[in-house]
Amino acid sequence: AWLLCSLYLLLRWVKGGTVPLTNGFETLLVLSWAILFVGLRRHSHLSSMLLAALFLLVAHLMEPHPTIVAPMMPVLRSWLLYVHVSVIMLAYALLTLCTVHSFVALWRKEKGGQQQYSSLLPPAMALLATGIFIGAVWANQSWGTYWSWDPKEVWALITLMVYAVALHHRSISFLQHPRHYHLFICVAYLCLLITYFGVNYFLGGMHAYA
Repeated sequence: AWLLCSLYLLLRWVKGGTVPLTNGFETLLVLSWAILFVGLRRHSHLSSMLLAALFLLVAHLMEPHPTIVAPMMPVLRSWLLYVHVSVIMLAYALLTLCTVHSFVALWRKEKGGQQQYSSLLPPAMALLATGIFIGAVWANQSWGTYWSWDPKEVWALITLMVYAVALHHRSISFLQHPRHYHLFICVAYLCLLITYFGVNYFLGGMHAYA
């Protein structure tokens, strides 16, 4: 599945002449690719396959006839686009797997396993923070300001801050209980969904094309 997804992205890259990271459909493809890749590395084959299939389904429901060759917006003609989106999508993949693991732990009523599931959180946070920083540099190049309080930027920051709470679960008595920790991770995923889907379809802003 990962090889087929890789081949699909490669063919879009060759046909379009640019890295397939310029719209919502392509970023969902990359998110599915990243989830499959992480699943291979961590031997979470079933969960990664189901998640990738779900995101691919959403991608095709959103855009049943995706355009491969289309003129790029001037703001997208930057190498920072590829770095920024790639890092963010990998962070989203890790956070998605974190959420699934926490959901499974809640469903099975597991009393342990918190350390195993939270091991994905630090690299996800590092990637998310790096992606936001690179996005700020790209924004300064494109719009002349590092931060403009665009809805996408605001919700990206909210997502980072919410997950930062979970990252410090050992210092917060409420989150030291595994059940509370897993529940918090599941609820925190709503922030990511709003950042990725909600902003684009309800709040708009300068990132509406994504």
